[in-house]
Amino acid sequence: MTIPLYQEHQAPKGPPEGGHLGLWYTRFFNRYTDQWTLDDTAKQKWVSDIANRQCGDEKALDQHALRLLKLVKALKGQFAICESNWHFATGLGLPHPVENGFTWHQTLGVPFLAGSAIKGVLRAWVEFWDETDRAQRLKDWFGEQDETGKLIFFDAIPVAPVRLMADIMTPHYGKWYEKGDDIQGDDMSSVLEHPERLPADWHDPVPVPFLVAKQAKFLVGVAARDARAEAMVAMALESLVDALEWLGAGAKTAAGYGHLVRDERAGEDLLVRQQKLDEEKKRRDDEQKVVEKLSSDLEKQLYKELFSEPNESKAVAKATEWFKELDKRDGNEALQIAGMLRDFYVKIGKWEGKKVAKKQKEKVERIKQFLGGS
Repeated sequence: MTIPLYQEHQAPKGPPEGGHLGLWYTRFFNRYTDQWTLDDTAKQKWVSDIANRQCGDEKALDQHALRLLKLVKALKGQFAICESNWHFATGLGLPHPVENGFTWHQTLGVPFLAGSAIKGVLRAWVEFWDETDRAQRLKDWFGEQDETGKLIFFDAIPVAPVRLMADIMTPHYGKWYEKGDDIQGDDMSSVLEHPERLPADWHDPVPVPFLVAKQAKFLVGVAARDARAEAMVAMALESLVDALEWLGAGAKTAAGYGHLVRDERAGEDLLVRQQKLDEEKKRRDDEQKVVEKLSSDLEKQLYKELFSEPNESKAVAKATEWFKELDKRDGNEALQIAGMLRDFYVKIGKWEGKKVAKKQKEKVERIKQFLGGS
């Protein structure tokens, strides 16, 4: 069908491969008839077409998780990874032709919980379940009308692509909830005037389809606004983890949706990867500083090929190739090559010692000749 807003454009029939499913779901509903009406199966088919797919790019989500973790650590905060133990739904109250919306991250294209929602879940937990210093924690953590709270709450974003599913609700007493209060009078005749408004078992429920995420893993983080509030972070995070598990987040939590359980193993793995990335970045920065201090382009090339190569076998093969260059270069270049080869072989333990092979010792003696016997 042709969408009237774009007279010269024929809308695609399905979401493009690797595209933003949230944008497609929210903006490109295409189940209308030529008379702009919906048949009985239109909504269900639309939700089913989106379901059984993964949303979100794995690399982009991983990079976002690592960046967010780095930010939380820089602010002296703490984090946890919490996984939904069943279905997760959010944003059902948003307007949409299928009557149930869905909250999508604007750029990552995955369901998420805004920091304000995370803050609200924790506040509800403190207000109703925290019996220790409740008033003080409400003031310190969330602030008052004329004072900002001392904690920062981040958006809860999935750390990996999320599997979507189609779900359905069958409200039996819709009219009762909508207009039950409108029934006037105490006699039976006034009641029978509006039988559709009664909470009775003879009603035919109208199935309402909606979209859910299945077992999504979210990174949640809490940080302090200043150094004085750092001592509050650990307790706030533990309370938040409890709140997400017992109260849940998102829609339909009373029916079991949106309850998130902490995955400590996933949190530890993410932290280890972040530490390795930090170490690798420091190593590259240190190497770059060394390279900048080298006097010639030849030495810089040698350093990158021998010392920056993470695979030692490849670096040794490169060293052998450069050893063959010694007799082909002029005196100054040969001296530079010999010096870098000496440093490399010292680094990998093949310059001297009982474990150095005979052929390697011959290379070492030849390099020493170029270096004047050193």
